[in-house]
Amino acid sequence: MEATIVLAEDDADLRVLYAQWLRRAGHRVWEAADGAEALSAVMAYRPDLLLLDIWMPILNGLEVLEHLGRAVQGVGLKVVVLSHQGDSDMRLEGFALGVVDYWTKDLSLAELSARIESVLGSPSPATESAVND
Repeated sequence: MEATIVLAEDDADLRVLYAQWLRRAGHRVWEAADGAEALSAVMAYRPDLLLLDIWMPILNGLEVLEHLGRAVQGVGLKVVVLSHQGDSDMRLEGFALGVVDYWTKDLSLAELSARIESVLGSPSPATESAVND
């Protein structure tokens, strides 16, 4: 499944590695090195998926989610946090802000691809609520 993905990651090496892998898998990938770039890219490109690091300069991942709010969720954007932090409170805060899943960066590239396909193949929270209403 080809998708448009915004990859928000401040670690340049990791961002380039993930972006190249995802492009080879057939996805359109827009890269963001900080939270402000991530927010701009989401608004400009209306991706299917936002892979969002939590600890980034300018705006952290949770601040990006707060800025996006429900308006973007309403158009079917799926957000997955991709972070080194596995803190339970951070995960709960992310889920409260509409995150679909929370992945740690220790996963392999093959697992990253499989998880992305799984998330993209599942209904978004906004779609599910519209269907269930």
